[in-house]
Amino acid sequence: MKKQFGDYFLGFDIGTDSIGWAVTNENYELLKFNGKAMWGIHLFESGKTAEERRMARSSRRRTMRNKARLELLRELFAKEINNVDPIFFERLDESKFWMEDRTTKQTNTLFNDINYKDKDFY
Repeated sequence: MKKQFGDYFLGFDIGTDSIGWAVTNENYELLKFNGKAMWGIHLFESGKTAEERRMARSSRRRTMRNKARLELLRELFAKEINNVDPIFFERLDESKFWMEDRTTKQTNTLFNDINYKDKDFY
């Protein structure tokens, strides 16, 4: 046989990390169902701010803008630099590799003139 409830109130307490609830009658007395008081709480994981994502996004955009500026400079000066040193950009791109992994087997990265090498610059 089902137990019937009359009029009742369902109350919620909603917080940032939890939700509490209770069921009362019209006199605000806590109701029971199957011998258990009808109230409870559910805890949630704490919310995260957007600061971490915002920092990553701004860093990513800053890196993209820096790469775009460097690419624009390369395009603007490519003709003049290629007249003086045709493999300058290739050496520059491969400067981060070990000597064995480079296609141009030159130790100089920036300056490869006869009278002026990287060692003279540094």
